[in-house]
Amino acid sequence: MQKLPDKLSRFFRSSSSFKEEEWVLKYQINTMLLFSFFFGIGVFFFSIFRFVEGNYIVALSQIIFSTFSLYGFMQLKREKKLYPPYALSFFILFFIYSGILFFYVPQNTLNILWIITAPILIFFFLNKRGGMAMFLLIFGFILYLIASNYPYNNAEFITLLASFFITSYMMYMYEKIKAKEQKRLLYYGKRLEKEVANKTKELKQLNETLEQRIEQEVQRRQTQEQMLYAQNRLANMGMMIDSIAHQWRQPLTHINTILMNISRKAELEPENIEYIDDKVEDIFNITQHMSQTINDFRNLLSPKKEQTTFSLNELIESIFTLMKDMLQELEIIFNPQEEIYLQSNKNELSQVILIVLQNAIEALKENNIAHKCIEIKLTTLKQEVLIEIIDNANGIPEDKMEQIFKPYFTTKTSKSATGLGLYISKLIMEHSLKGEISFQNTHNGVNFSIVLPLITIVGHNKPI
Repeated sequence: MQKLPDKLSRFFRSSSSFKEEEWVLKYQINTMLLFSFFFGIGVFFFSIFRFVEGNYIVALSQIIFSTFSLYGFMQLKREKKLYPPYALSFFILFFIYSGILFFYVPQNTLNILWIITAPILIFFFLNKRGGMAMFLLIFGFILYLIASNYPYNNAEFITLLASFFITSYMMYMYEKIKAKEQKRLLYYGKRLEKEVANKTKELKQLNETLEQRIEQEVQRRQTQEQMLYAQNRLANMGMMIDSIAHQWRQPLTHINTILMNISRKAELEPENIEYIDDKVEDIFNITQHMSQTINDFRNLLSPKKEQTTFSLNELIESIFTLMKDMLQELEIIFNPQEEIYLQSNKNELSQVILIVLQNAIEALKENNIAHKCIEIKLTTLKQEVLIEIIDNANGIPEDKMEQIFKPYFTTKTSKSATGLGLYISKLIMEHSLKGEISFQNTHNGVNFSIVLPLITIVGHNKPI
């Protein structure tokens, strides 16, 4: 149910819509609606008393003015365009009605109120020209009362004139200040419109060059990413060279020992050709292994982006072979339950797994973990495969977790750490391999999860 104040507000509010700049007119019309309604009702009740008194001229004038006020109220409520003629007509009738009261109602000082209230309203409801016309009309009427020896004493005439001039001057100054404020608001409005136009022009220019700027920014980002890829590749190459040195040191020492033994045998037992043949065979096998190592590293660092179908299990086993020396002091747990095949970029996936493994190994060493352990789990989902690399290196501090995949951020104390490994891994996973990489701390370490699209699973047989 609607509350009474809301109903009254809707009753006296004009139904016409107003523009934003018509706020003064809105208040004028709303005030005129209130004034017309209550004035019309009040004057109508006064007309009843005049009829009872037998003063029919005043009663008739009151009925006419009351009817005009209430009719004007209903029409003005519907259409705001009627306001100027209605306001002027209202005050002309008000002037006539006031004159009738002066001449046909017993004189008393309360009649002054009808004159005093007029100037308070005319400048508010009428424009400056209409207000001045009404002012002169009422002022002329007061002069006529004085000239016609209207039964007021001097004190009453002085009070009448003083009240009239004071209230008129106050309303005139009020309207002058209001006009000044309207001009000031209009000035600021135009200034604001100009500023909005300038900003709109600037925005339009920015929009025109936005596509070009976006293209430039994309190119800059691509160049930056290419530089980061190159920097990461150089870091990987450094790690590979270090790993090659580790893997070749023992075979070369072995070869050197074999050659020394061959030389000694040849001196002591020149007829023992079978021994020499066996040792030469050993050297051949060792050099074949070293050559295969070179091929493995070359494939790993190959920049080719072509997709191939390969065994994920074999890929991880080959990475273990490449990192054999780095994994010597660790327990590696890798027991796949099924053969998993992917159609992806083998080299880039190898880089991602290699980076995560290297980070885990370095974390285990830096934290001085007694029993170093890394576990790799493979889980097949509906259309994806999940690779989990789990270590027991005490995890990543909470205050650094949000920065793990940011470029140049590293938790390592080594001066050779670039802080690009995991950032590059994330770029490779999201942009090249169309997968995801994430991590979460476990009770004693960290679990890195790599999710990739799955092509097929075929027991232990390679798919055709």
